[in-house]
Amino acid sequence: MKEVSSVSIISDTHGHIDSHIIDYLKNTDVIIHAGDICSTVIISDLHRYCDQVYMVAGNNDIPERYSDHKDKEIIAKLKKSETIKINNEIISIEHGDRFGHHADHEGLRKSYPQAKLIIYGHTHIQACDQEESPWVINPGACGHTRNNDGGPCFVQIEIAKDDWKIIPYCFN
Repeated sequence: MKEVSSVSIISDTHGHIDSHIIDYLKNTDVIIHAGDICSTVIISDLHRYCDQVYMVAGNNDIPERYSDHKDKEIIAKLKKSETIKINNEIISIEHGDRFGHHADHEGLRKSYPQAKLIIYGHTHIQACDQEESPWVINPGACGHTRNNDGGPCFVQIEIAKDDWKIIPYCFN
């Protein structure tokens, strides 16, 4: 498999991706969505932007909220957590709602000790915690819902050999 040089991480779109972020998504090797997608159109769009897309269900990604049978099936297939490999490094993804509205980086680290990187969403607050291993990232809310008085956010990772550079973005 081809070496990945860029990863875009989004979460909490709640049915909308801010237009500032779409160009980044179209020019990345991998897109990761950490839940609360809330739209099967977004799922289709992400697959149009990029060949490698990974996503998990958030607490608002509930099949019963959809009237269309096909939409219900798409949402029902989303897992609550996902573990993937990028350039031989393990990345674990979950929405993070099991911790309530407070981030629990230690709890995440205990749940996924083998990972290089743990990605979660739910809080709508961007966090890039590289103080300990595994690293823990929350990209913040990518849409326009409950952005805690800030603009839409996401995180991009640039990878060159074994060097992973985490770049947080917020738009106001």
